[in-house]
Amino acid sequence: MKPFLPVAVALALAFGNAAMAAQPVDDTPPAGAPQSANERAGLPDLAKINRPAAEVSSKVEINVPRTPSFYERSANGTEIIEYRDKGKPVEINVHSNLGTRYQMSAPLDTSPTVRDNGRASTRLPSVNLTY
Repeated sequence: MKPFLPVAVALALAFGNAAMAAQPVDDTPPAGAPQSANERAGLPDLAKINRPAAEVSSKVEINVPRTPSFYERSANGTEIIEYRDKGKPVEINVHSNLGTRYQMSAPLDTSPTVRDNGRASTRLPSVNLTY
């Protein structure tokens, strides 16, 4: 009978703790606290149950002026402007004081790759002459 005594004590403690944990928690407000209409009718308060509404954390601005990542104006009046927009190929614009404009064409494939320095660039300038 002695070998079963520690097992019986362990079971009694386990079931005693489980019975204490299974006791419902009384979360009713005190008698003088204001109640909602649902609580007065015996239903749960939906304002306490439902999550609060989501809040807007970021806004998208549509007409944001572009800022160049590189700008240079030489002594002869030639301007070089480079734009590096996220998710787009690099855009390079060259304006000379003679009315000539150059724009670098976008690459056909914009997927990220390792640059091979032995291979020629596929981006060629397009020339616009105005008279």
